[in-house]
Amino acid sequence: MSPKLNTTSFGTSARRFCVLQVLLLLSLLLTMLVPSTSGQMVDSEMYAELRCTCLKTMSRIHPSSISKLEVIREGVHCSKMELIATMKDGKKICLNTEAPRIKKMLQKMLKHDGSVV
Repeated sequence: MSPKLNTTSFGTSARRFCVLQVLLLLSLLLTMLVPSTSGQMVDSEMYAELRCTCLKTMSRIHPSSISKLEVIREGVHCSKMELIATMKDGKKICLNTEAPRIKKMLQKMLKHDGSVV
């Protein structure tokens, strides 16, 4: 009579080994995706999301309360131009680039200042 192999313990060991391999691969993948926290500065553009920055926009704002304007041109991240106003108190607000008042305000600011950041 030939000795019987205990196939259930062999099958369980093989499954455990397979699960460990998958977990190891997942942990390696996650370490590649998460930026390092070793105290070095992380390039924010490298981790920028590929979506529009402005989800909500405003159509009216007083130009004197704006300290800086930032224009983000349309591209792969967003199909429309975005206009972000930094207020004098530091708050950032997205402006509706299609609103007539915003267009008029932009024209006046460009005529007066000559530049938009």
